[in-house]
Amino acid sequence: MNRRKDISVIIPTRNEAACLGATVSAILDSAAYLQGLEAQSPQHLSRSPVQVLVVDNRSTDHTLEIVRHYTQAYGVNCVPCSRLGAACARNLGARHARGNILVFVDADTRIPRAGLRRIADLVNLRGFKAGIFPLTGDSNTWSSACWWAFWNLVRRLPLARAKALPAFMFCTRDLFDQLGPFDERVQIGEEWPILAGCYRRYPQRLIYDRSLSATTSNRRMTLQPYGYAKTFVKYAWAVLHSSGRHGYPDTFRERPGAEVAQWTDDLASAGARGTRRPAAAWDRGNPGHRLGNRPQRRVPAPPSAGTRIGS
Repeated sequence: MNRRKDISVIIPTRNEAACLGATVSAILDSAAYLQGLEAQSPQHLSRSPVQVLVVDNRSTDHTLEIVRHYTQAYGVNCVPCSRLGAACARNLGARHARGNILVFVDADTRIPRAGLRRIADLVNLRGFKAGIFPLTGDSNTWSSACWWAFWNLVRRLPLARAKALPAFMFCTRDLFDQLGPFDERVQIGEEWPILAGCYRRYPQRLIYDRSLSATTSNRRMTLQPYGYAKTFVKYAWAVLHSSGRHGYPDTFRERPGAEVAQWTDDLASAGARGTRRPAAAWDRGNPGHRLGNRPQRRVPAPPSAGTRIGS
């Protein structure tokens, strides 16, 4: 039961019914790809070198129903976290993790299919201790494209605090134990002890790998008036002064679409009746694709490319 895994993926979540199904589905697809299987044929994680931990931060919506489905169907672990805060949830997940590599993914972020294999290669074959990847927004708008292009450019700067990306990052267990944990006193820059610390001590062992990217939600910028301007000012304030790292609310949540809402209602009804739970909801990041038992076939390894930060 407590055997080691190669990779532990940790997902902090709080009231993420609208996004969590697509996030976990993408991780299961990536875990299958790591094993050389077709992306649409996820296996139960008992047969996988990947452990998936969803750390629930006192959700009050249908989040737990979604997690229970993936627990029963695929062996995803659910860890309750009573202390509010993404940093608290990530640290608790790290304490429950059995992997030699820790991957942290936000509940509104869908990792690419080759993501976990790429991370395994970066650590095991190339000796990196930590890394981050570019992000793209989930809306096809000019403002979204400019926003993420700007921040992806900022992360290339030779500054320790520019290496900031808790939405999709990885580090080795040894590095986490040495430089971690996440700073639970703040809401912005909680990953700096790990990523900025690695850049300062081991600049050649931290990579900003631009060979692939993850897709994340634009909700913080789109669900409030002048959201892009407000978020930019908050980030800039956090970099310039420690007082800006506090007061970052997590109340911006998308409402589940009709299909996801129906699925979560069905999950709740099935659980109350003690009947078989319905199949997983459609992956919003890949419409027309439902997780299920598909014929398994081998897939080629992704190309090896990356940008070494310290070079």
